[in-house]
Amino acid sequence: MDSMTLLGSLDEATTYITKLKDRVDELHKRRSSVQAIAGLGGGAGTGTGISTRMSGGTGLESDGEKPGKELAEPIVDVRHHDDCSMDVILICSVRRPIKLHKVITILKEEGAEIVNANHSVTGNKIFYNLHSRAFSSRIGIDVPSVSGRLVALVNC
Repeated sequence: MDSMTLLGSLDEATTYITKLKDRVDELHKRRSSVQAIAGLGGGAGTGTGISTRMSGGTGLESDGEKPGKELAEPIVDVRHHDDCSMDVILICSVRRPIKLHKVITILKEEGAEIVNANHSVTGNKIFYNLHSRAFSSRIGIDVPSVSGRLVALVNC
């Protein structure tokens, strides 16, 4: 009986470690995608991405610029990983934040279920990161429509 509880504990520990490893991998992917957007202005990362800037220029501070310089325009990056999951990354100025509840409403109306939503403030920028999946795997998520509606939202 003692060996059965020991085996059960080892099983639980193995399962827990596997889940932690998966979580770490997911967080590494998110960090690299946010760094790619912040450092390069989009492009790099996994999945199919739709990255949109609101006007010309990079909108991001270079290392030589003053820390008080504002983000020129919001950045919308929608990444479709597979038929059922999508990440939305929004970067905006602290002087003109994006209303997160409106973003969530758009995602829900387009058939996405929010799995995780985070935001962080770094300097003069606010980073929003939303991970979602489709309500129905048969229907999926219309990524171009989501991207267009989010661009319209941040233009207001």
